[in-house]
Amino acid sequence: MTLVVGAHPQNLSLSILARRPKSVAALREKGLTFFVYGAGSQTIPLLKAGVLHLAGTGATPPILAKAEGLATAVFGMSGPRPERGGLVVREASGIRSLSDLRGKGIGLMPISWHTQFLAAELDAAGLRWSDVCASEIIPVTAKDAFLEGLLDAIVATDPLYSQIAGKVTTRVLAAPGAAFSNRSVYWGLSEVLRDRPDAVSALLNALIESDRATANNPREAAALLAGLNGSSAEEWLPALMSRPWGVDAPDDGFLAEQQAHANIFAKFGLIPHAIDVTDTVDRTHFSAAA
Repeated sequence: MTLVVGAHPQNLSLSILARRPKSVAALREKGLTFFVYGAGSQTIPLLKAGVLHLAGTGATPPILAKAEGLATAVFGMSGPRPERGGLVVREASGIRSLSDLRGKGIGLMPISWHTQFLAAELDAAGLRWSDVCASEIIPVTAKDAFLEGLLDAIVATDPLYSQIAGKVTTRVLAAPGAAFSNRSVYWGLSEVLRDRPDAVSALLNALIESDRATANNPREAAALLAGLNGSSAEEWLPALMSRPWGVDAPDDGFLAEQQAHANIFAKFGLIPHAIDVTDTVDRTHFSAAA
C-alpha cells in the first residue's frame, strides 16, 4: 500500500519537500506519495477518513486527535520556532497586556497551534479561556476583520503578520517561545508507524535533507513556495530566514510540554476530559533514520 503524506501551507517543511521533484520521485520508490491540500485544519478529518497516513502540523492537532480517540503518534519535530508576530493588536486599540483582552475578540486559525499558544499564554497570565472571546476564523477573513477594526486581536505570524503590519501599526502582546515552544511536528496513524517503519524513516531522511537545503539556500526554497496561499517568493523569504530548520526526535521536554498543555485544554474545556499523551510520541523511527 502506498502511504499518503499530507502537505499544506501551514507546514513549510513538507510544503517545500513536496515541491522538490527529485525528492518526490525518490520517496515514491519507497512507497510514499504526497497529497497537497489547502488548510492544515483538515488534517485530523483526512486522517480519520483514511486519505492521509502521515502528516505535519503544529503540536496542537496530536492533542486533539488523542482527545477524539484517534490513535496517532509524533515521530519527529522541529526545534522551537519563535516566529515574527504572535498575539497581535492594533497599537491604537489601547490594549497593552493580556489582561486588557478580557471580553475581547481574538481570531485563531482553525484547529492549529494558535489555540495551544493562546491557551498557554492565558494560563501563564492567570486568565481563563472564558475571559476572552476566542474564535476560530480562517486567516484571510480574520485579517480583513482585524484591519477594519472589527476584530480586537489576532494570532498571526509571517507572511500574514507582515501583510497586517504593512497596513496598520500593531503591538505584539505575546510571541511564541516562552509559554509555548511552537514546534512543527511530524506524526501519523499508530498502525502505520508500527507496520511501515522503513517508509517512515525514508520520510524522515527526506525531511532532514530538504530542511538542510532550505537552510543553505532559503531563496531557492522561497521560489518553490511562490504562489502558495497567494504569497510571492519574496513574501515567503522572511519567514524562511527567521526560523530554524532541521528535524529532531521528540524528547522528554516536548512530551512534558504536550502533557502540560493537554491539562490546560481540559481545564479550559477545550477537550472534554483530561488525557494522558504518553502514547502520542514514538521516537523509534528517528533512531532508525540515517
